[in-house]
Amino acid sequence: MRGIRDFQLERYFGKYEFAVEWLLSPSDCESMTVAELLALADDEGQRLWEQLTLGYTESPGHPLLRAEIAKLYTTIKAEQIIVAAPEELILLAMHSLLEPHDHVIHIAPAYQSLYAVAEAIGCAVTPWPLTVDGGEWQLDLAQLEAAITQRTKLLVINFPHNPTGYLPTAEQLAAIVTLARAHNLTIFSDEM
Repeated sequence: MRGIRDFQLERYFGKYEFAVEWLLSPSDCESMTVAELLALADDEGQRLWEQLTLGYTESPGHPLLRAEIAKLYTTIKAEQIIVAAPEELILLAMHSLLEPHDHVIHIAPAYQSLYAVAEAIGCAVTPWPLTVDGGEWQLDLAQLEAAITQRTKLLVINFPHNPTGYLPTAEQLAAIVTLARAHNLTIFSDEM
């Protein structure tokens, strides 16, 4: 897509991630080996792995994958679509939710695509920064409310936050949702 700036974090990792002995700041989580993952599998999961082919699956994702993900949420059904994440989903969601000249507020720091796609669409983008208070990460709801304009359509959040690990309390998250509802904002929640 034209207009999206180079993804600086990915360019950095492309240059250094596999050229050093120790990774002190990768953007992904600590990974597991396949053997470690399979040790967690039930009999059905183990059987599926052993019979896995490396071809395409159903377009919306394997039915068992969709069913397992649906168990984690009360508002998502197994037949709802799963897409490749994160880039494709961010691109599709923002193109369906936003128009040029809309306004987007995003938690900061943020994964570059969470604001760069909106910028490429032609939206005004305002960061909502995490701050440190008494050695703890915090979000300022008054600062969020002050950033909302008549053109604000989307609030982008990411919890647990990457890279800080910050996780709001249930009460803080409810306050964010209440504020978004009061201003008719859509919340895009990146839960990677």
